[in-house]
Amino acid sequence: MKKRLAIVELARHREPALLVSGQTISGFGDGVALVALTLLVLDTTHSVSKLAWFAAARMIPLVAFLLVGGAIVDRFSRRMLLLLSDSMRAVLTGALVIIIGLGLLRFWELLVFAVLFGAFDAIFIPAMNALSPEIVPEELLAAMNATRPLANNLVGNMIGPAVGGIIAAKSTTLAIGVDCATFVVSAGALLAMKPTPTPRRTTDTSMLEEIREGVRYVRRTRWFWTTLLSVTAVNAFVFSPMFVLLPFFLRHDLHSSKLIVGYAFAVSGFAGAASALIAANVKLPRRRVRIMSTYWIVGTLSGLVMGVATNFWEVLLFPVIASPLMVLGNVIWESLMQTEVPRELLGRASSVDWFVSLGLTPLGLVVAGVLSSHMGVRAYFVVVCSLSAIPGLWIVASPRINAVDASRVRRKEVAEPPPATVP
Repeated sequence: MKKRLAIVELARHREPALLVSGQTISGFGDGVALVALTLLVLDTTHSVSKLAWFAAARMIPLVAFLLVGGAIVDRFSRRMLLLLSDSMRAVLTGALVIIIGLGLLRFWELLVFAVLFGAFDAIFIPAMNALSPEIVPEELLAAMNATRPLANNLVGNMIGPAVGGIIAAKSTTLAIGVDCATFVVSAGALLAMKPTPTPRRTTDTSMLEEIREGVRYVRRTRWFWTTLLSVTAVNAFVFSPMFVLLPFFLRHDLHSSKLIVGYAFAVSGFAGAASALIAANVKLPRRRVRIMSTYWIVGTLSGLVMGVATNFWEVLLFPVIASPLMVLGNVIWESLMQTEVPRELLGRASSVDWFVSLGLTPLGLVVAGVLSSHMGVRAYFVVVCSLSAIPGLWIVASPRINAVDASRVRRKEVAEPPPATVP
């Protein structure tokens, strides 16, 4: 009997199919809104620093509330929390449409919108990570963790931005309205899913103590905390600023059109989608930590191409190389957490993951805006990409950090007898 691809087998399960479908549609709206809001800020302020502040305004509450969000996720139904988050973000985008349509929008109101959006992101992210192992068989977790970025990149980062560039060129109000409608659809998909239980709690402890328990687990797990520290600078100073500085560089240095900006996001999404499709249908490597870190190191160093880029196609080499390698590393990372972290701690561990790995991102966005204004976008990426790759090299070389995989490789070698030989 012919074996089905893992991604096809996953689609046969009703709950993950509903979840992925709803979030894929929502991701399309996010892609449309990403281009529309980026161009709106640039057209009204003509400032890379203000664009960086707008991006930071969404990241600050996300980082600030992640630990609380993780504790909430380990107390309540993860499905209901996702439904609440999508519903409230639909309300926020609807309100923004009205404000833009009435011609009353000012920059500070965009900042308020970003802050509120980030607060609901702080619940959504750990809830999504913790819900997956509740509705997906363990052997299909890697496929689920790859299918989500596949959908996000193909629809949210490729088709959405390409369409968003076209729509935003005609009407920003319509572009944000599309995002609002897709949040309604994703909330409907969550509503159609079967109810999920409240996570089991063994003790009646305070939320603060539960947060501390999650932090303690991460601190005593070497592969966990070292990986978080290594990606903190990469996220803060390379990949988050990439989505701010590349549009600015294309518009103000290369004088590219709005459509080109949308296509730049789209090409990056296509590359990420292709890698996610591959990751969804291959087995996880035995040496998960080393392979994951290697992907991220090469992706980080691809930013050096900005030092010599003089046209649109050369600029695209950065996201085209970096996006798929980030996706491949993230698939390994999420599967690693979901198999090694105790289920009752997964929400809090996930929130610590996001809290630390994104902790410097608001500062990084602001610093990137300031430094690139003074030293130029080219020089900025050459410096930060070179420095940010160093911690990853330490992880690849460290036997102690890779011990979690060393024991796993030994277990598999014992479980798999050597092939028979012919005398």
